[in-house]
Amino acid sequence: MGDVATRVRARVLDAAVQCLAAGGFGSDRLLTSISKLAGLSRPTVYKYVGDQDAIIDALLERELTVFIERLRPVLEQRQPRGEQIVNILVFVVHYAREHPLLGGAAADMPEKMLPWFTTNAAKVIERVEPVVYPYFRRYIGDGELPDVDPRILMDAVGRMALSLVFTSGIVDLRGEAAVRDYVSTIVRAIGGRPTSGMALTPRTASWT
Repeated sequence: MGDVATRVRARVLDAAVQCLAAGGFGSDRLLTSISKLAGLSRPTVYKYVGDQDAIIDALLERELTVFIERLRPVLEQRQPRGEQIVNILVFVVHYAREHPLLGGAAADMPEKMLPWFTTNAAKVIERVEPVVYPYFRRYIGDGELPDVDPRILMDAVGRMALSLVFTSGIVDLRGEAAVRDYVSTIVRAIGGRPTSGMALTPRTASWT
């Protein structure tokens, strides 16, 4: 991609972030708003990025790249056996929950957003795999994780993280501390031996 195309795409995506953060999710005039804010004509936006769906896809891809870079320092940390998985999961869940765009997009455009992280989640996990795989191999080699196929561990961690972000259950997981206790308890139960964890109080069942 040439310098001009790169710059134009960046302008479009920056404008999309501002529009979406201002409550533009699901708006039929989103493309018009993005074009105006970027100072570009609609044909130019179409030429370099595409329609509204293409803009959202490109924005998600860019945000995923940012997420991967934020994840690297967490992966670099050295922790006792089991704690590393806990820290990774807590970071991912907290990052997604606090993301300024993800929550609004999931609420206002579920048909567009949710497949990225549910039925098409393999694409997200595959996008992260080249970065995460070497770290998981190192954890296993150093005895910080069990000696199993790293891809199985990555897949399991990815699925669990997405589930914690986008689904609810009978345990109240509001707040980072609650997520940490929950994940620590699960890892401890399957033999990962994290140092933290606690008995958690389930939500009151809806049928009682």
